[in-house]
Amino acid sequence: MEEIVILGGQKRYLLVDDDGEPVESVYRFLKFKDNAGKARNTLRAYCYHLKEFFEFLQQKDRDYRDISIDDMAEFMRWLQTPHRNVKVSSIKPSQDVLQANTVNAYISSVIEFYDYLMKVDDYSIQLSQRLKKQIPGSRREFKDFLYHINKNRDYNTKILKVKVPKKRPKTISKEKIAILIDACSNLRDKFLIQLLWESGFRIGECLSLWLEDFIIDARKIDLKDRGELPNLADIKTVCSPRRIDVSADLMNLYMDYVAEYHTDEVDTNHVFIKLSGKNKYQPMEYPDVASLFKRLREKTGIYVTPHMFRHSHFDTLRKQGWGFEKIKQRGGWSNVQTPMQIYSHPDEEEMRKDWEQAEKRMKLKNKTKENDKK
Repeated sequence: MEEIVILGGQKRYLLVDDDGEPVESVYRFLKFKDNAGKARNTLRAYCYHLKEFFEFLQQKDRDYRDISIDDMAEFMRWLQTPHRNVKVSSIKPSQDVLQANTVNAYISSVIEFYDYLMKVDDYSIQLSQRLKKQIPGSRREFKDFLYHINKNRDYNTKILKVKVPKKRPKTISKEKIAILIDACSNLRDKFLIQLLWESGFRIGECLSLWLEDFIIDARKIDLKDRGELPNLADIKTVCSPRRIDVSADLMNLYMDYVAEYHTDEVDTNHVFIKLSGKNKYQPMEYPDVASLFKRLREKTGIYVTPHMFRHSHFDTLRKQGWGFEKIKQRGGWSNVQTPMQIYSHPDEEEMRKDWEQAEKRMKLKNKTKENDKK
């Protein structure tokens, strides 16, 4: 897998064989996805997933045009082994290296690859179709708003996927967020932490913000799609551009930060900039954020990632009575089912409080004691 730079300075990814030659079928598939508007990180994931698939095929000495369902099932198991070698078997059972969601993402990428081949090259094996089955709408995992209409309609589902255990997203409490902000050594980092918490933005969306995106009087932030930026920050989907409301406190912190650091020496519209080093005043990048969070974890002993703030933000809104349609719009999701699946699960504290209310109504009168009193 090689990183290349195309016209306009944009980075893309290429799968090459042992001789350094591009794998033509994968190249055409990635180019199709690129032209279809897929994000750079999505293209990178496609390329990496197919790289692992072709590594598996090489170990099996199989041609990608001659693959069966059994081979795909073996590939799925191969992904879950630590040694990734078809000639090596573990004596003792070991824990899966990849999480279920990740394995399913690999399989989905391969299926999309074969689906493309079938449509473009008239691929005769039709592997992508054989890896799907139809189920009635009444058996789907969730019920949409038009369930009463669609319940008798058939839908495609994958026959090869790892069962994903249901679990709540990792969140962080307001008390710990306050500790993290206090541990920051400068206004930029304090502002970034509070922005992540209060906006629910993804970290890439934060790094893509420009100064003019902050509408101070209206206390709003206007998140825009500017394509691929020099710091490689980008928004995730076509639904991500949105305008959200924020607090006066966040806007005041923003103005304090800009007044202190965005001096005449700064020649960029990016809100978040590097504060030291040879690239001082250049747009902040993903590795800079990783270094910041590593320092905060070491300083406070609190395990935290940027995405935990997003989960905490929307989980809090859900507890405060926000409907999922509003959460979808604020979060930049294309489908309301996504936040419903992530944030609809109550935590232990909610269950305890609800039980305390229900317990009062479920108490039975003890007729034996009442008769004894008589």
